[in-house]
Amino acid sequence: MGVQINPFEISASKNDEVFTRQFLKLTQFCNGADNLQVAIYSQKKGVFIFATPTLQHLLGAAVSSMLNHNWNFWFGCVRKDERSGVKNKIKSFLSAPFFNTTFSLKYHFIKRTGASVFLKHDMVLHSIGDDTWMVNYFYDLSAKEEFEACLKQLEHNKDTVKRGSAGLISPREKEVLKLVADGFSSKQIADRLFISSHTAITHRKNLIEKFNVKNTAQLIKRAYQNIELW
Repeated sequence: MGVQINPFEISASKNDEVFTRQFLKLTQFCNGADNLQVAIYSQKKGVFIFATPTLQHLLGAAVSSMLNHNWNFWFGCVRKDERSGVKNKIKSFLSAPFFNTTFSLKYHFIKRTGASVFLKHDMVLHSIGDDTWMVNYFYDLSAKEEFEACLKQLEHNKDTVKRGSAGLISPREKEVLKLVADGFSSKQIADRLFISSHTAITHRKNLIEKFNVKNTAQLIKRAYQNIELW
């Protein structure tokens, strides 16, 4: 069963059985949705009044402590360098008169275990009787963040090679690279370009370093991957 306040306490002043049944239906749906992480904040009461058991993913056993606490409970778990910004934006949203409009934030949440989770936090205000409920949806984007970081690293590596080929390789090194890719030895390259074998070897070593590879075989492979060199 989900973590929640007594729905009859909410509807007591209204004496509305329909409201109570609807609230129970809502909480039962939330409790049965394994991938739904939701917390409801009552602006009138100034505390959280409902939290799904799935929030244990973030709060552990402390999820029950979330009820009857205000936003400071949550802010205490936001990463320190992001806490002030998140706090200001959420407070600003609470003071806005826009209902049924989704407002989203992305930030890092520190779990009770100390692990960092990258969250997407969607907020929607609903007018419920004489109260305003702020419904909060939480999505764990940690895997997406890690995946995109890998993509950026790949882009960085590719750009590094392109910058090296376009800006750091001299015309002579480009000639040497073409001959290396065609399978010529350092001595054969020296003879063709009328340079010493020592100079040809030096050019080869510099190219290996600039392309961030370990040997001539890898250099040739990298050279063919950058067809714009030719």
